[in-house]
Amino acid sequence: MSLPVFFHFRYLVDSRWFKQWKKYVGFDSWDKYQMGDQNVYPGPIDNSGLLKDGDSQSLKEHLIDELDYILLPTEGWNRLVSWYTLMEGQEPIARKVVEQGMFVKHCKVEVYLTELKLCENGNMNNVVTRRFSKADTIDTIEKEIRKIFNIPGEKETRLWNKYMSNTFEPLNKPDSTIQDAGLYQGQVLVIEQKNEDGTWPRGPSTPKSPGASNFSTLPKISPSLSNNYNNMNNRKYLIEHLSNT
Repeated sequence: MSLPVFFHFRYLVDSRWFKQWKKYVGFDSWDKYQMGDQNVYPGPIDNSGLLKDGDSQSLKEHLIDELDYILLPTEGWNRLVSWYTLMEGQEPIARKVVEQGMFVKHCKVEVYLTELKLCENGNMNNVVTRRFSKADTIDTIEKEIRKIFNIPGEKETRLWNKYMSNTFEPLNKPDSTIQDAGLYQGQVLVIEQKNEDGTWPRGPSTPKSPGASNFSTLPKISPSLSNNYNNMNNRKYLIEHLSNT
């Protein structure tokens, strides 16, 4: 049984390395004159051209599919890594295939993730930054925050949106995604731990009345997604080629 599409991943590979690899293996029928030539051996997969200096997971801005990078399905990526390895100090750049659209769903690769700032209610000056997919749920974020701040599993917690105006809104739907909740780039999330006496430091959580939500007035950053999912599907031949290389 195949997995739903939103469980699929695609891996970014620097176009420069990929072009070198194609020359080495004679990938294109019209460009086989250097096939097997050690002078064009690509070496370990090197994605340094896609990354900001000193950060193994932060992509440079405004990268373009096909021009700066290509997207590989998991099987193709695994084969390349098994043959050529990955440059020391680098990590795979895996991105989720996510569904978009309110009424008509379509799939895209989320190349740029949403950066969230995470902190505890008792110490909001200690902020930790993490990147998440818009398909990640509030529950996933809360688990990550618990891990960051070493909060015991049995400890009851609440998660809050903190706005610039120093107002807070509860994130109390664990199955909602980042996109559903309207979280945006740079949003501050605060985790609150229940007191030993059963009270909450922030007091009782009162749901907002209908129409009172701040979400309608918040700035929204449109998802930074690759528009080439169809092109990506057309790369199925790559797997076949890799299998025979």
